[in-house]
Amino acid sequence: MKMLMIICPKARQGEITKLIESQGVHAFSEIPEILGEGKTGKKMGTHVFPEKSSLIFTVISEDKEQALVAALKHCATKLYPDEGMKAFVLPVESVI
Repeated sequence: MKMLMIICPKARQGEITKLIESQGVHAFSEIPEILGEGKTGKKMGTHVFPEKSSLIFTVISEDKEQALVAALKHCATKLYPDEGMKAFVLPVESVI
């Protein structure tokens, strides 16, 4: 099993969850507002850095990983360069 952690612009959160569902993944969690700093700049929810990001994560079987990662990569190419989206794939050792 694999865990995908996706950090995306808050404004794109709905688009990303629909993409996940379109790949047959219907179990995921969302943290709708996260703050941070990365390659595309600061997303702090302030007057100076007003944007925010969202975190979506899901645990999937390895047979779904390749298709979902490919769909996320395709989606990332449609984003504006300053929006930024990252997806991390982590191994899952056990599920309780």
